[in-house]
Amino acid sequence: MRVRIAVLVLRLRTARDSRLRRWALGAVLRAADSGAPQALRAVARALEAHGQEAVFRSWLMPSVSGASPGRWASPLVAGLPEGPTPVPAMLVDAAWQDWLDQDDAGLWSLLKRWGPAPTTSELPLRFLSRLALGDDDVPLEERTLIDAALRFDHPIGEQARAWLLAQSAPETIDLFCEAALDSPSAAAFCAEHHLAPADPVQRAIFFVRTRQLEQYQALDPDGSLLTLGYRGASDEERSVLRVEMSGLGILDVVRVLAGQSSREEDFATLSEHERAYVAEQLADRRDWDRLWSLTLLMSLHEAVQTADEFGDWRPKREDDRRVFEALRAADPIDVARFVEGLAGVGPLRSLPRTRIWPTDTGEHPIAVHALDFAPDGMQLAFAGRGSRHCAGIVDLASLTLVWLDDHLPHPAQRIAHLGSDAMIVVAGKQIHYADENGTLALYNQPGDVRDVERIAGDRAFIVTARSLEAPAAWTVFTGRSGGNLTDSGMLRWQGRITPRTAVVDAEGRLIAVVDEPSNIVVADLADSAVNDSAVNTLIGPEILRFNANSAALSPSALICGTNSGGLHVWHEPLTTSQAPVTARSWTYGTSPIHLAWSPALDRFLAVTETYLQLLDVPPTPDAPPPEDSVSEQIPLLSDYQPRPRARCARVSPRGDLLAVGGLEEGAVDIYVLTALALRPWIAHPMGVMGPGELTEVVAVMEHPVLDESSRQTLGLLRMCLEHRFRHDVGLGGSAGSVRPGDHEIELGELHGRKGDA
Repeated sequence: MRVRIAVLVLRLRTARDSRLRRWALGAVLRAADSGAPQALRAVARALEAHGQEAVFRSWLMPSVSGASPGRWASPLVAGLPEGPTPVPAMLVDAAWQDWLDQDDAGLWSLLKRWGPAPTTSELPLRFLSRLALGDDDVPLEERTLIDAALRFDHPIGEQARAWLLAQSAPETIDLFCEAALDSPSAAAFCAEHHLAPADPVQRAIFFVRTRQLEQYQALDPDGSLLTLGYRGASDEERSVLRVEMSGLGILDVVRVLAGQSSREEDFATLSEHERAYVAEQLADRRDWDRLWSLTLLMSLHEAVQTADEFGDWRPKREDDRRVFEALRAADPIDVARFVEGLAGVGPLRSLPRTRIWPTDTGEHPIAVHALDFAPDGMQLAFAGRGSRHCAGIVDLASLTLVWLDDHLPHPAQRIAHLGSDAMIVVAGKQIHYADENGTLALYNQPGDVRDVERIAGDRAFIVTARSLEAPAAWTVFTGRSGGNLTDSGMLRWQGRITPRTAVVDAEGRLIAVVDEPSNIVVADLADSAVNDSAVNTLIGPEILRFNANSAALSPSALICGTNSGGLHVWHEPLTTSQAPVTARSWTYGTSPIHLAWSPALDRFLAVTETYLQLLDVPPTPDAPPPEDSVSEQIPLLSDYQPRPRARCARVSPRGDLLAVGGLEEGAVDIYVLTALALRPWIAHPMGVMGPGELTEVVAVMEHPVLDESSRQTLGLLRMCLEHRFRHDVGLGGSAGSVRPGDHEIELGELHGRKGDA
């Protein structure tokens, strides 16, 4: 819009806030900035008609007045104030903001005439404007002052630093020194004017981080202050401090990080990066004695890696050399894979695993589809298909066959290890008693067997099958060795029962029969017979109907899983009056193929086709179920199959072993579950481990099924811990675990415990 037209528009009686009037006023103001007389006269009339606030609010828009600081040279503001009328507050506020953003001599000249920011401005702006004008009575705005003092490219910074030196407020100086750690210019200013934090520990850190070596040495000649400061610093601050300490050259970084204390955990409680840094520093200095004294305080895989750094050096003492050579002989990759897998910090969680490959007499591999452990857990019974249908028993101590029968007439759907090298085999419609002397069919044969389980007693067992007297009815038979089956009468008074599966507790005394119409019959055994007074029926939820697939008993609870993913829990006493606690623990199609109670782990376990799962079960009927009943899961791995699927699984009576068949065709994998006790601390530094941890390592190693690779790694850990505790080994229940305590800083030579390297 041309100026002449804009002037005419402003003379019209249009609405004050109309778009046309705003455009006209903007055109006139832009022309007035260039000094056009007609525009200046129009602005004067606008000021009389609309007031300063309305006119200058329009002028302050960047589209009108342009960018700062050039716009402040406009004739519209150069002469302000004119007469008694003060400069509009918003104009003064905008001018101070522009000057603080970018210094300009012309704008500063205006501000000296206009004075400080008005009371309507924000507090930081009011504070800085008075500070810039030299007002000594300015109220302290601490954070604003520090931000201003850090500006070395603006006059306000010089004013703020002068005020800082004049006031000498300790709290403010502490804040400025803290900020100076990230500003080389501010750090140089502190050094020039001898500014430092008031706290001695923070002062030592400040001198190191700002590279004031002489001041640091005068303050902290023995390094004790810096050691305390380092221990209290965050991980990020520690990383920066390590770099700065190394840059000082003559400062002993190792003394600060390792602590030089008589307490081992001073070093062991450092982070992995810090321990690696200490090891690198000592290796660079070839301080082998000192590095060796710290090696057995590292985590196991760190110790193995560090042992390769010693070159031709060897410890002087024979027992030290024995441990040293064992560390050097270990494969760092194997050790790291074992520790990370067991600790659950690697790509895959894993457990120690031994794989066996049963074969028939013709050396054909056997595809196993049924498993069961002996009562003492030292044998594993299996059934499957080689060149023919077969069943047998493996001795787990030697991993060799005790006996094998590969001439079964039919596939073995169910088996039960009875102990004494014997087992019960359900093949086709017949039940067989099998041992090293052969396989014999029982004299009286029920029809349609649903399950077979071992119970308490010498080679005693139960069979869930159709009744011999009334084929339409189901019952539970008891039997011993090769004798006849006896109807227990367990289901006699329970109405129409159609069993789906049966489960027996770890002691072999309590039986639970899961019924398809959602009932569960529980009975207590006495001398391998059912006590009629101890038979109860639990009423299950409707979701259990027709899809129960597995169950397990603990000393205090019964759990049942369903094909649809439900988990139902009944607590003691197992009576008809209680309703189960129900949770949906699995999605459809991922429900367990086996549920079990592990006395060794004191918890329920689930085995799906792909995972071993640790379950969280409500401890009482009143406790709500957890959001996720699966607290942890460990993949069931295969060496060759990209997507392995377990066909069958079984947990040992003690709950210390898990056998899984089908992950590899013809293979059975046996996992050592007690190794889970090592998981919480296996990746920790050995310096924070104590006799209690050593006892747990020894217990896992004593298991004959442990694979050789795991045995070597755990044997190495055991050797290191026994070496540390060789003068005070206590493996009883009273032996405590060494844990970090309060930091004890003691400078000088590194003091080890008596007898340590």
